[in-house]
Amino acid sequence: MMSFTYGQFGTGFLKTRPPAQALRLHELLETRGRDITIIQLTETGTDAYGQPVHTESSYTEKAFLGIKGRERDLPPGATKTGQIRLFMVPWAAMGEAGFEVEVDGVRYRVTGVTETEAYLEVEGERKA
Repeated sequence: MMSFTYGQFGTGFLKTRPPAQALRLHELLETRGRDITIIQLTETGTDAYGQPVHTESSYTEKAFLGIKGRERDLPPGATKTGQIRLFMVPWAAMGEAGFEVEVDGVRYRVTGVTETEAYLEVEGERKA
């Protein structure tokens, strides 16, 4: 019987294959998903008024999305999208703090991230 110690062959040796549900979602996203832009904000300092200054780094990811709108104070038939829900692969680099998403030129601040074995669910609110 052989025994291995933690990290003996590097960190890649200990990784496991993603579950079948996640791989299936990845295949579906590649064919039917929409391109979204994930923006990570990094605080680099403060301005003359004491407000934080951020730099942005972004990349494109595929996702399924659902948009919730509201029609109050708008002409009939027009909706202003206020909330968004995205479903992405579980290995997408996404967090709650310091992340935003852009869909069709509209930015949303990430308000919640739920990670499951099969997908990553991201909720966001439209930025004013």
